[in-house]
Amino acid sequence: MNTGRERLLSDSRIALERQIQATGDIDFADRLFAAWLLGIDKFSFDDTTELSTLVGERTRSYRAVAALGYAAQRTSPACPFRTELCESLIWLSQRPMTIVNTMAGFVLDPVALLGIANGARCSGDPEVEKAISGWMTRVLATRAGLPIADLWERCLIAAVGFRLRLPNTPEVPSTPKVADCRLVLRARGALPATHAADSHADEASLLPLLLDDTSEDLGFTRMVIRAAAFDVLKNVTVASGVVGGLNAEKGHLTIVEGVKAMKKVFVSYSWDSEEHQQRVRQLVDDLRGYGFAATMDLYEPNPPKGLAAWMLESIRNSDFVLAVITETYRKRCEGEEEQGKGNGVKWETGLMIRKIYQDGFANEKFIPVILNKSDAKSMPTVFLGNVYYDVSDPARLLGLVRLISDQPEYVPPPIGRTPVLPPRNAGPGSD
Repeated sequence: MNTGRERLLSDSRIALERQIQATGDIDFADRLFAAWLLGIDKFSFDDTTELSTLVGERTRSYRAVAALGYAAQRTSPACPFRTELCESLIWLSQRPMTIVNTMAGFVLDPVALLGIANGARCSGDPEVEKAISGWMTRVLATRAGLPIADLWERCLIAAVGFRLRLPNTPEVPSTPKVADCRLVLRARGALPATHAADSHADEASLLPLLLDDTSEDLGFTRMVIRAAAFDVLKNVTVASGVVGGLNAEKGHLTIVEGVKAMKKVFVSYSWDSEEHQQRVRQLVDDLRGYGFAATMDLYEPNPPKGLAAWMLESIRNSDFVLAVITETYRKRCEGEEEQGKGNGVKWETGLMIRKIYQDGFANEKFIPVILNKSDAKSMPTVFLGNVYYDVSDPARLLGLVRLISDQPEYVPPPIGRTPVLPPRNAGPGSD
């Protein structure tokens, strides 16, 4: 960033981060919300002890459930405390809207509600998600009878409806005043993607919000959202070379040429169990949240061209194909499965093997991933020697994101000029 405006934006982001870090006595759920939106590298705190206590003691409060939801989102798709998460969500789904004629706290707490929705999506249990969806529908109906909430709160509530795919999901406010909320929630997969022109309009609307030097007290939640929105804007700027999508010469918004096309990712897996399928689905959802057009058969249950043609087209047209390795997947890939069983994986892996053979065994497109460390020993022969990604570790998932988005963690420095170094014996009198 070189221009005066860009330096002001950077200064504004630094000021926001200082305010966030200086805020004291922040509830655990709020801290995990910040870590989810900003990334643990930008909002670091040691949550290991507190999270272990929360999981081990099976604490019962709606804010504790929300904290588990945000923590599950961060560790997805592994989530080592899925059983405890499901238990807490089922407990919460039985809570009434009022307690002793007083409105329950969760009704007025959009940050907690979004954490609960995230937890339901990460649970890997359709029955748990169904129970929370029914409960959340009652919560939103109760909220509808209350005075109109702040615009940013309405954005979070819209995200709750979208995450749980609720009917009659509240609309996202369209005013420029909450462009920061829309941008960051879309970037985290909590709101649906929108037309490029709308995204650029939000990016441009964010600029005056970031440069606003009024004494408005944003509060912790909105400060986190605005700082995270700046990070989204910075990523767009790096990709396009234009701050906020604003064309300085023409003076109006344009769809910037040079923005990298959205990468298409197809996920191939074996149906080992309902839980395994839901963990694969969460991996797909996580990748979509990172801005990739990821898909799997769950999202195309009845393709018009037929399943075989759809799989062929998906593999051919995808930039990357992720193979989720298990022992069952290996058996079907290597022809050890009984006849008539697992034909989908047999077809998909057959296409991959033929393509790798055709390319002289060079392979950049087909990436093996594992959801459990123990599955590494089941690596099919065709993938031996390839780098695989253990996405049970959130850090490795970011490594996969870097690979797919062509953003390496380390890049070599530029090559300098070779110095002229005369021989040491080149002085007078030398031979």
